[in-house]
Amino acid sequence: MTTSADVVTSDTPVANISISFDLITAAVVPGSLTKPMSLATQMFTRVAIFLTLQVFNLGGNGFTLITIRMTPRLWTRTNFILASMLLNNVITAVLMFWYNPFILVIYVFNNPCHFNVIVTALTPAMKMIPYAGIFHYILISVERYIAIVYPLHYESKFTDRTLKWALFTVWVTGILVGMTYALWLINADHRRCILIPPQYHLVDLLAYTPVCICLFACYGKILAISWRQRQRIQPQPANANCAPGPLLQTIAVATATQSTQSSITANTMELNDKSRTSTGAPSEPAVSIGTASSELMEVQQQKKIKSRRHEFKAVYLTAAIVGTFVVLWFPHALGRVLESVGYNPLITSYISSAGGAIGAANFAFSWVIYAAVSKSYRRAYRQMLNRIGCCGCTNVTPSTNN
Repeated sequence: MTTSADVVTSDTPVANISISFDLITAAVVPGSLTKPMSLATQMFTRVAIFLTLQVFNLGGNGFTLITIRMTPRLWTRTNFILASMLLNNVITAVLMFWYNPFILVIYVFNNPCHFNVIVTALTPAMKMIPYAGIFHYILISVERYIAIVYPLHYESKFTDRTLKWALFTVWVTGILVGMTYALWLINADHRRCILIPPQYHLVDLLAYTPVCICLFACYGKILAISWRQRQRIQPQPANANCAPGPLLQTIAVATATQSTQSSITANTMELNDKSRTSTGAPSEPAVSIGTASSELMEVQQQKKIKSRRHEFKAVYLTAAIVGTFVVLWFPHALGRVLESVGYNPLITSYISSAGGAIGAANFAFSWVIYAAVSKSYRRAYRQMLNRIGCCGCTNVTPSTNN
């Protein structure tokens, strides 16, 4: 038995739980814990926090999945991607329900070095689903980028077939990247406590970085387009009253429609005068055709404005989801970097544990973002609660605006 301290690391999809212990004080005693009581308490606390978060994850995200399924107006391409993300979170919660107690038994009641092969074999299974979830953030950013930057080509470029293949690619890529952890079982030295070196966990950073790039590149371009559109619809006179964005769009459309209608009416009157001068016959059909064309143009303009408004509302929701992920998972990515360069194990342990807990909270409470940002989801939540007999949701009057 040696007197040196070993650092044992367990890898979960949400945290890197590092425990330092002395093998002299960690001798196995029948009927008692194999670790110091303070470390055992920390492990119990961490596992309790993670299990609590998984309860909120399973309940909130599962309820949101059911809401999307039961609300036909939410059956859009963007919401299908979000539903796939929710399904990913639910699967992660189910896996964590049995993996957390497993980690507790190994790291508190046993010597984890005796289970190094089992932990390494289970690591790919616990990494595949979270990686697929991370790649969903890239897909949703690209989808919103195409919808805003190329609105006329969105239906042709991002068809239902394209959406299915994109989701299939995201899931397969996440599974393949997670399975690479199993390669460390090949010709592994079973005498080592940790078969997967800390440097290899920088794969987490490689999956996190593209999400950050998509956040700033895609949504930066979308923000620039939104700013230019707001500048275009601002009233030109200096003494004009300021109005909210949707109202300004309505005013702009109404002005353009009135000017178009007036020009069409003037042309129609001119044609009527010419027809009366030449032939003397009435020209009511020309007037009716001009009026019908102006009404058709007005309806098309209104539909186009409403469609663009829906697209930008979807952007607000997805930007909040992606931005929250980038911010909350930054401590976990920082802990991985410090761990790979051999920084102080105690500090990296606290950073990784805190970052993992914050990241798990992001998965567990992602449904709160849906309710906080999207009016459509809030109304759908109320209707679902009304269906299941919620006492406080009986008087739900859905508004016409989405």
